[in-house]
Amino acid sequence: MRITPGMTSDNALYNLQKGRTLLNRLQEQIASGSVINRPSDDPITSRQLLDIENKIDNGEQYLSNIKKGNLWLSMTDTALQGMTDIIALAKKATGAITSGSSDQTVRENAASQLEELKKQLVDLGNTQLGDQYIFAGFKNNTPPFSKADNSYSGSSDEIFIEIDQNSPAAITIAGDALLKGTGSYGAVDMLETLDNIITAIRDNNPADIQSNAAKLDSSANQINNARSDVAGRMLRFQSAENMIDRNQATLKGIISDTMGVDYIEAATQLTQQQAAFEAALAATAKITQLSLLDYL
Repeated sequence: MRITPGMTSDNALYNLQKGRTLLNRLQEQIASGSVINRPSDDPITSRQLLDIENKIDNGEQYLSNIKKGNLWLSMTDTALQGMTDIIALAKKATGAITSGSSDQTVRENAASQLEELKKQLVDLGNTQLGDQYIFAGFKNNTPPFSKADNSYSGSSDEIFIEIDQNSPAAITIAGDALLKGTGSYGAVDMLETLDNIITAIRDNNPADIQSNAAKLDSSANQINNARSDVAGRMLRFQSAENMIDRNQATLKGIISDTMGVDYIEAATQLTQQQAAFEAALAATAKITQLSLLDYL
């Protein structure tokens, strides 16, 4: 087959374009610091990297959920500590008058003190985080507890968040299970118990004072059970956060190792490719200067 000048020219142009493309790619890699700048550079690896990036994004969402959950649980534990203190004060005030008193002023002072403690207990039951009531379940836009009749208007549900794939965790405690004794923490209606003690003190009824005072011990245990539950959840959150942090570091390391440019190697290849390209340009220039007389 006869090699025509046109074929020689086309072949030279093809090789120049190929060399220019490789040179551009090396320059782009050095400038960007990444060996893959578009999916077409390495389709298979690009797909793997996209999967890893999705996992990283999911991990960041889980970490955000855990941060929010820890905030809710920390606020819950603070409120529970306040409730523990109130029940302790109520036990002390009740203990001082368990046998009743013939002095109406003493009885009234004790009853008034317990009324104030009950109001504080309701206030803690209506604790807010932002504009949401943390003990109200899903109905958290309005106060769940009423001081007037001890009623609970929240829901009995707990709010869950995802802290890992297919791993939900509760961040709230239902107020009725806590203060009304309708759940697994205990069976004491603390608000009703305080009302009963107040009535018994004003009526100077030692038997009722003592029977209801015993429920204050159960109330303290009820709150402690809730605090233990919260502590367990926070420990689980901490473990999940540590695991996700390690996974995130590993996945980011894989991306860095896969996409990162070895600058020494890339610079060496760039120098070699520049020299080769310049040599190809020079050779092509000489070929295009040949005429028919050069072959005679």
